[in-house]
Amino acid sequence: MTSAASAQEDRSAAIAAAAASIPQSERFVDFDGVWLAYDPALLARGEFAVEDISLSTRPGEFIAIVGPSGCGKSTFMKLATGLKMPSRGNIRIGGQSVSGPLKIVGMAFQAPTLLPWRTTLDNVLLPLEIVEPYRSQFRAKREEFAERARRLLGTVGLQGYEDKFPWQLSG
Repeated sequence: MTSAASAQEDRSAAIAAAAASIPQSERFVDFDGVWLAYDPALLARGEFAVEDISLSTRPGEFIAIVGPSGCGKSTFMKLATGLKMPSRGNIRIGGQSVSGPLKIVGMAFQAPTLLPWRTTLDNVLLPLEIVEPYRSQFRAKREEFAERARRLLGTVGLQGYEDKFPWQLSG
């Protein structure tokens, strides 16, 4: 084994030990030996987007994941939110195993897709217009949904910009 490989194994073991030092009952975000290959062919070849992530955080704890483009930061977030499922390992959020998209989280993607012909409010409402069970309720509950969307826009500093188009907002 090379000294670089040995050093990597030592780092991985130290990280896993640190994660394990947080009692299970105190963990909020818990990654245990998580690996992800984007498709079965890559998995069969042993080509992974992320390898052996072990990480535990407590409720209210703030962490930052930094690294160069392409190192797996967004992939980590997709795993944490249930948008991607791991090829190996386990993920728990709030003590519950992640088995699909979580309803308790939201995620702003690197390349947001806003429809330029829709206002800020209408862009926020779009998922409710097209995804069940909201789609079938949208016309009847539009004002209720719009009021909730306005409150959410307020939490991100966009109160008063509901009727603006994406090109009228600062990046």
